[in-house]
Amino acid sequence: MLKFVFAFIVSVFFHPVHVSMSSMEYVQEESGYRVTVRMYSDDLLLDLKSLYELQAEHIKDHVYTGPDAIYGDYINSRLKIMINGKQQKAVLRSVEKLEIETVMRLFIEHPGNISSLDISNTILNDIYMDQVNLFIYKDKDNELAYRFAGDYVSEKIK
Repeated sequence: MLKFVFAFIVSVFFHPVHVSMSSMEYVQEESGYRVTVRMYSDDLLLDLKSLYELQAEHIKDHVYTGPDAIYGDYINSRLKIMINGKQQKAVLRSVEKLEIETVMRLFIEHPGNISSLDISNTILNDIYMDQVNLFIYKDKDNELAYRFAGDYVSEKIK
């Protein structure tokens, strides 16, 4: 019984996988793309610490609790999206700061057609060698999934 309790505690607080999940979906009514990024809160905090000077009072239980603007900056630096050869800036709409997971919702305004889409996903690659970043792209004609890891961090979608 004691082994089971210990294994449960370790799996909850120190997850053995390093993965993020992102999606980009075209929303015709809004003339743009909803971008959602989900990742473990403790992993996100480690990467935020590597990039920014975080104040101690903005960290509680392995979660960054400070101003949300940092999340938009973080995602735009780690998840780069180019539409028709032009770098896009995703605008942060909301953040759910949960103990285990942080969910960031952003939006990219783009009313026109896309001839090419370049995705570069380096979320947590500087922190973990075994990091895997899953990415799903969806529009009215396509639903595509990509797995970014190690040296494979970018993809050109036509």
